[in-house]
Amino acid sequence: ELAPTSRALYAENVRNVCIIFTDIVGFSKISLELSPIKVMNMLQDLFNRFDNLCDVHGVMKLETIGDAYLCATNLLEDDDGDEDVVRDAAIRALGMAKDMICEARNAIIPYHDKSGRSFDDCTLQIRVGIHVGDITCGVLGQRVPKFTTCGTAVNMAARMEQTSKPSMIRATQDFHDLVGDAERNWSEKQSISLKNMGTVETYLLDPINSSKNYVIGGCGRSRSVSDSFLSIQCD
Repeated sequence: ELAPTSRALYAENVRNVCIIFTDIVGFSKISLELSPIKVMNMLQDLFNRFDNLCDVHGVMKLETIGDAYLCATNLLEDDDGDEDVVRDAAIRALGMAKDMICEARNAIIPYHDKSGRSFDDCTLQIRVGIHVGDITCGVLGQRVPKFTTCGTAVNMAARMEQTSKPSMIRATQDFHDLVGDAERNWSEKQSISLKNMGTVETYLLDPINSSKNYVIGGCGRSRSVSDSFLSIQCD
């Protein structure tokens, strides 16, 4: 335990950070159907997969909050304002987001019917949001000090995730433009209205049905649970 202090243990502003937010589609309904240990084991399996992808893509894991996973590129990396370095960070973030969607489809939801028969073809879906911008980060807390990020850019990435669709990525125009022609499968530009943020220009990407993507090992072909999941069945 650290000595009491009213000052942050460390803090700095960081520019051009690519922030990735994900959460599980229908998680509240799924967790109602499962025992607590099965929920935790399912999350452990999924987050282990994401942790491995962080190593593959050079992404920094920040934290998990319930079923949400937060990670970033170009955070605590020395870019010296180099545009090519920042663009590379964005491309790595997008590759990470694509592979997260595909890996989620390989993570089994441990359902069983009343006779104990398992439904091994029921797999997870996630929503993903990405934004690039300036953030504040630091280490806070006296007990269990924690690396923390905050700022409008972090909130924007979270809003992108909240307004995304199952197995899709929603990105801001800033992120889309930064990636440039490295990705050509975006949907048409969409304007969405966000509370306290006004109208934001965004793009959706469907990595499952895109002709080319940065998938590690390919997407699982198992069926996934939908937002309208009401009982032990897969759609």
